[in-house]
Amino acid sequence: MKYTQWAILSLLAVLLFFPTSNLIGLTSKNEPIPAVPGSPESFAKVSQILQDKCVDCHSPGMARMPIYSELPIAKQLMAQDIEEAGARLVLSKQLYSGEEAFSPLMLARLESVVRNGSMPPAQYFLMHWTGRLTAGEKDSILAWIAEERAKHPSSLDAAEAFKGEPVQPLPLTVDLDPEKVALGDKLFHDRMLSGDDTLNCAFCHDLTRGGTDQARVATGIRGQQGPINSPTVYNAMYNIAQFWDGRAKDLQEQAAGPVANHVEMGAEWNKVVEKLNNVKHYTDAFAKLYPEQGLTQSTVTHAIAVFEESLVTPNARFDRYLRGEQDVLTANEKAGYDLFKTNCASCHFGPALGGLSFEKMGVKQDYFKLRGGELTEVDNGRFNVTKDEKDRHFFKVPVLRNIELTHPYFHDGSVSDLAEAVRIMGWVQSGKTLNGEETGKIVAFLKTLTGEYKGKPVSQLTAEDLAHP
Repeated sequence: MKYTQWAILSLLAVLLFFPTSNLIGLTSKNEPIPAVPGSPESFAKVSQILQDKCVDCHSPGMARMPIYSELPIAKQLMAQDIEEAGARLVLSKQLYSGEEAFSPLMLARLESVVRNGSMPPAQYFLMHWTGRLTAGEKDSILAWIAEERAKHPSSLDAAEAFKGEPVQPLPLTVDLDPEKVALGDKLFHDRMLSGDDTLNCAFCHDLTRGGTDQARVATGIRGQQGPINSPTVYNAMYNIAQFWDGRAKDLQEQAAGPVANHVEMGAEWNKVVEKLNNVKHYTDAFAKLYPEQGLTQSTVTHAIAVFEESLVTPNARFDRYLRGEQDVLTANEKAGYDLFKTNCASCHFGPALGGLSFEKMGVKQDYFKLRGGELTEVDNGRFNVTKDEKDRHFFKVPVLRNIELTHPYFHDGSVSDLAEAVRIMGWVQSGKTLNGEETGKIVAFLKTLTGEYKGKPVSQLTAEDLAHP
C-alpha cells in the first residue's frame, strides 16, 4: 500500500514538474530570425509563429531544450518526437528567413496539420502550455499558404477565389512537338517492342481503361504475371519519378524498363532497334526528328516519353469548377472536396492530386496486417531502390486523376471498390474511421476528376478514337 502511494506521488511530481519547469525559465530561447528585406508582411508574421510553435521538433539544432532534456525517459521521448517530425517537415533558418521558398509539398503538409489540428501534438502541450496555435495564428498561416500557392504557374488558370487551393486545374493544352508526339504514339502501340511481337506498351496502359489494364497485377509476355499493379500513364508527367518505388527518374528512363524486363515485354533493346530500323516509316521519321542520332534506344524511349507527356487529361468537372464554374459541382461533391482537403490533401495535392512525394503505406495503422497474406518483395516499396530502412513500405503517391477508372487500387491491386479504398486510406494513413456518408462524399468528389483526352471524356474513349491513320 505504501509503495503504491509512493508511486502515485512520484508520478504526480513528475507530471507537475515537467510543465511547471517551462514557467520558471528553464527552457533556452532562440534569437528571432528576421525575414529577408522585401518579404511580404504575411510571411514575416508566419515565420515568427513557426519559430515560436514549431522550432523544437522541426528545426534540428535549434530546439529549445528544457532542463530535464537529459533525463533518460524525457531524452528518449524528445529524440523520438524530433526524428518523426523531421521525417515530415524540416524548417531551416533559410526557410524561416525567406531565403529559400517553401515547396508545394511543405505547404501541403503544413496546411494539413493546421486544418486538422494535429500539430503541435497533445503530448507537446503537456510540456509547453503556450504551444497551441491560436485561431488567429491558424488563419494567418492558412492565408499565407494560399498566397504562396497563388504565385505558382499551375494556379494561373484558376479563378481568383481558387488560386490558393491545394489542387490546381490541368492545362487545356500542352506545348510539345506534335511530330514527336505522333511518333511516340505509334511506338507506344507497336508490338515490335516486345520479344515475340505480341505486346505493346498499351497492353498494360490501355488509354480506354484509364491508362491502366484494370487488373490486379500486370500480365506480361507468355502470360507471365507481374508482382505489382500497373499505374496509370495518364498525367504521369506530373510524377516526381516513375514506378511505384520511383526507380526511374523520368518518363524516358521508365519507357526503357518494361521492354527489357523478362516478365513484362521480354525483349532485348538491340534486337528491338534492329527490327524498327527495318521499317521505312520509322527510319524516315527518326532521320527527320533526331538527325544527329537516328533510330536508337535513346531516341525511341525519348519519343515514347514525349507522347506520354501529352497524355494530360484536362477539363474534368473539377477543373471547370476551379476555373470558376460554381454550379458544375453538386453540394455533395463540394462537401466531398472539403473532406478531401482535411483528410487527404497533405499527400494528394497539385494538378494531378498526387505523384509529388513518397509516403509510407500505413502511417497510423499497419496496412499489411489489415490486408493479410505474406509480405512480398514489392511490399518493401522504395526500400528496394535506396536500401535505406526508413524507406521500407514507402511508395510514390498515386495521382488521383481519372481514379474511378484506374481500379483496382494500391500497389498490390488488392481493392477494387473506390469507396473501400477511401475508407482504408482514412484508417491506415490518418487513423480516422470515415463513416458511410463521409466516404460517399469523398467518392463523389473523386469522380469529378475524370477528364478528357483528345476532346472526349476518358471514360468514353474507344479503340476507334485512338486508331492510327
